[in-house]
Amino acid sequence: MNLIPRNLPRYVPTLTEIVDPASLLRTSSTSSSKFPEISQFVMQQVEQVLDRRLKEETDAMLRNWVTGQLGTLRLHLRDELALVVRNAVAEAIASRDGAQE
Repeated sequence: MNLIPRNLPRYVPTLTEIVDPASLLRTSSTSSSKFPEISQFVMQQVEQVLDRRLKEETDAMLRNWVTGQLGTLRLHLRDELALVVRNAVAEAIASRDGAQE
């Protein structure tokens, strides 16, 4: 019985080696010299994800805002058009009634 799915998403982290906590203590002095490089690498990765997520979120937010504004504009234009049509019809009837007299 195989419990592992065959198509794992690419973004799921996997454990590739067993880490011995004692080895972390032994290498802490050498790894501290690499701290700026590691932190810069991590920041680059975070910035890439943050930039992508920010773009996605702002695009979605902007689409929602524009859709709402277009709905409001459509209602406003429909009301304005109805007013113009009523005025035009009223003027046409008034001019017809005036011409008949």
